[in-house]
Amino acid sequence: MKHIHSRIKSKVLDRSLRNQFLRFFTVGGVCAFLNIIILYVLTDLCKFHYLVSILIQNIFVNSIGFYLNRSFTFKKAKNNFLQGLIKYHIVMISSLLIVSFLMYLFVDIFHIWYMTAFIIVTVIMIAYNFISHKKWTFNK
Repeated sequence: MKHIHSRIKSKVLDRSLRNQFLRFFTVGGVCAFLNIIILYVLTDLCKFHYLVSILIQNIFVNSIGFYLNRSFTFKKAKNNFLQGLIKYHIVMISSLLIVSFLMYLFVDIFHIWYMTAFIIVTVIMIAYNFISHKKWTFNK
C-alpha cells in the first residue's frame, strides 16, 4: 500500500512541477517579448550600446517578472515579500552577469547579430532562472 501511495504522490508532484514550469515558461515568454522589444528600441532606435540596453530592460522587466512569478508561477503568500524581492533580484543580477558575458561573447567575439544572440542566450538561461527561483527565491 505504501508503494502505491508513493507512486501517486510522485505523479502528483511531477504534474505540479510540470504545471509550475509551464507557468514559469509563460511568464518568461511575456518577459522575453518585452525584453526583445525594449532591446530593439533602445539599441536600434535610440542608438544605445546593446549592453546598456540589456541593463535598462533588465531593471524594468525584472520588476514585472517578480510580481508575475510570485503571484502566478510559484503562488507565494503575501508574507516575506521583501525577502523574496531581494532574493529575486540577486538571482536576476547573477543572470544579468551571465547574459552580459554570453552576449559579449556571441556579439563581439563570434559576430552574431545582437538580436539573434539575445534569443539564444534567453533560451540558455531558462533552466538556470527556473531552478534558481524555485529552489531559492520562492522556496517554501
